[in-house]
This record gives sequence, structure tokens and C-alpha cells, in this order.
Amino acid sequence: MDASTDTTTRVLTMTRTFDAPRALVFKMWTQPEHMARWWGCDQTCNNRIRNDLRVGGVIRSEMTLEDGTLHVVVGKYLEIDEPERVSFTWDWENGGLGTETVVTVTLEEVDGKTEMTMVHTLFDTTELRDLHGEGWGRSFARLDAYLPEAADV
Repeated sequence: MDASTDTTTRVLTMTRTFDAPRALVFKMWTQPEHMARWWGCDQTCNNRIRNDLRVGGVIRSEMTLEDGTLHVVVGKYLEIDEPERVSFTWDWENGGLGTETVVTVTLEEVDGKTEMTMVHTLFDTTELRDLHGEGWGRSFARLDAYLPEAADV
């Protein structure tokens, strides 16, 4: 079996602990006004996110980079279990970054903090998995920086 057919090598799992309550971190993943503040890499300067937060509901993220490049992700909610879990499909509308994948986020409260595990699956290649890992890593750094401000909202 090679890397192109071995699905275990095409799964991205990332775990982060945030100094915030689980209910707040869940809002960061489900409320567009918060999602727009942290989704995307460092060069993302204008996010617009719309969602219909229900199983089968559509999520759409338009991320504009500083150079004007627009990246659009669309998907559908597969599971919503507030405040523990959310899952949705992820498909790059403008192509080039693979076929539809699935993102599942699980939140666990640990000593007043939130341990988040994100599993992003079904990548076409390990290279696409790694590219998304870089993007999510930068997004999670932005989330960590935004959480203290969001706690006051």
C-alpha cells in the first residue's frame, strides 16, 4: 500500500489546550462573528463566514489574503453536539486544494481549560494534509490570541 491509498497517512489530528471555558471555545467554532476573527493564516485580512448551524446546514467561509487572493470553503454540518463536538465537510470552492474532506472538533473541559482535538480527514495526499496542518496551526494561534477578547463579548 502506498501513501496515495493509505488513508491513515491522510488524516490530520491536532490537539491544543486553550485557557478558556469549553462553551466559549464551542462558540468560536460555530458563531460566524467569532469564526471570522481567527479562521485562516496570518495573511488573512478579511473573513466573511455564513453558516446555518444545524445538521445539514451550509457553512461558507470567504477568506481574503493581503494580496487580494480569495479562498472560499463550503461545507455542510454533519454533527452538532453543543458544547462537546461539531463536525462538517470542507471543500475548496475555487479548487486546487483537493476534494471534499471532513473536519471534526471535540472539546473537553480540563481544569477550567479546554482541550480541543481537531481531526481533519480524507485528504487526497499527505502533501495536502501537511499544507492544511500549517494553515490550521496558524489559525489556532490566532484563536488563542483572540479568546481573551472574545471572553469579554
